[in-house]
Amino acid sequence: MARLLTRVLGRRWALILCGVALIIGGLIWGAAGSHQVTYENSQQNVSYHIGTGTDTGNVYINADGSSDYFVALSGSFTPAIAQSDIDNSTNISFVARTDTTSVDLDANGTTVNDAHQIEKLVFYDDKGNVLGTHTTAEYTANPNGFYDNEWLKAIWLVVIGLVLAVAAVLLPMLRKQPQKSASVPAAAVGVQPSPAYQQYQQPNAYGQSYQGPQQYPQAAPYPPQQPGNNPYQQPQQYPQAAPYPSQQPGYGQPGNNPYQQPPQR
Repeated sequence: MARLLTRVLGRRWALILCGVALIIGGLIWGAAGSHQVTYENSQQNVSYHIGTGTDTGNVYINADGSSDYFVALSGSFTPAIAQSDIDNSTNISFVARTDTTSVDLDANGTTVNDAHQIEKLVFYDDKGNVLGTHTTAEYTANPNGFYDNEWLKAIWLVVIGLVLAVAAVLLPMLRKQPQKSASVPAAAVGVQPSPAYQQYQQPNAYGQSYQGPQQYPQAAPYPPQQPGNNPYQQPQQYPQAAPYPSQQPGYGQPGNNPYQQPPQR
């Protein structure tokens, strides 16, 4: 059951519905529960039956022939109601609220669920003398009635409901998306994973970092050369030799063939 409740409340729509339900419940509680409290006095010349609850210690009073019940809640009176006061008294009077509170009483086979809360209870002996007067702090502070403001309690339900509803709406918007990290495949058993890739840097052969080109002072320009002052003279030109006269081949002519065959015999 707890696991199911945790899973349901972990959903966004469930938180919204829960918040809305708390808001509606708080509004109903504050509006319907807040009311003006008034008192009523016990009737004279009426026989009342009085008894004490065995489990709760509450004192229950019922008029003879009436279906209305009254209850003096245990621990609410100063001084506390003693059993001797009930046993020694012959008559009682009380002041009770006109609204009712929830009780669980079995009165001679009849189940009683609602009773008027007693604010003041007085016991008398057979001569009409007061044996004891017991009042609540609520009656002492407001003997003429008061306004029961349930908004002081119901507002907390409304606040909790608003917090749940607003959180369910805004938290998904404010939540940052997790950054996806590059997945690294699992290394095989016995194999060390390779180190992360680093960009290769060429070693520096000169043992020092490159500092950029240095600027040298520019040399002064050479002075212009005047004719006749150039120490470097151009090479002397020599006259070109006359071309050899062209020789015409004289085939079969004697005297023109430098390579003549000897006469045949």
